[in-house]
Amino acid sequence: MPADAQDESEKRIEDLLKTGLISLWQKESQLHAREPGTYYPSYLGYCLRKQYYIYTIGERVTPEALAIFMTGQGVHEIVAKAFSESTTVESVEEKITLNFTDDIRLSGRIDIIIVDIDGKKYIIEVKSASRIPDSPYESHMIQLEIYLHSLNVDDGFVLYWNKRSGEVKAFSVKKSSEWLGKIYERAAMLHYHMNMAQLPPPEAYLNGRAWECKRCPYLNECNPGPL
Repeated sequence: MPADAQDESEKRIEDLLKTGLISLWQKESQLHAREPGTYYPSYLGYCLRKQYYIYTIGERVTPEALAIFMTGQGVHEIVAKAFSESTTVESVEEKITLNFTDDIRLSGRIDIIIVDIDGKKYIIEVKSASRIPDSPYESHMIQLEIYLHSLNVDDGFVLYWNKRSGEVKAFSVKKSSEWLGKIYERAAMLHYHMNMAQLPPPEAYLNGRAWECKRCPYLNECNPGPL
């Protein structure tokens, strides 16, 4: 095969994969709420300004987002299958709703693992990562606490899977009214800014997560400061 033809065929394979990934991502994103007052549970731990842009500009896909989506989906499926070999897996997809007020609610269809161990239910929130943290990230705690409260389950685990080494680490989490209060505060703050058509503070930048800003698809609109 001539070199030019080989290069073209290789590029074709790469483009087909990327097109398929974008299609899968778009189908997934269609399940997420897109109206003021109804917010998607898995987004609430994001930078508030990023969430504002998602709801007002529309969600954008980046090569990194596609890679995270693909890796996360694969790890989630593997973990669910592994648990089904050793214990009872009751659910891997749920429609959840958590109402705070008449105007503010969290709602969406999520992929989730609910296991039954010795007659007790646990929610397993699986996260793939380049390194396993010493404690769960706040955004992941917010996600799991939303699921615990909306599904009325008392206990769960944030389960990290190191995608480089294969190491796994589970952190136990209990349903907490304190966390529920923090979740409501975030939802209420986002809702306020949505209603006022006013940008929230660049939360990631102000909290020292400039690396998050560099990877954000809304960096040009946000322009939070020197990076």
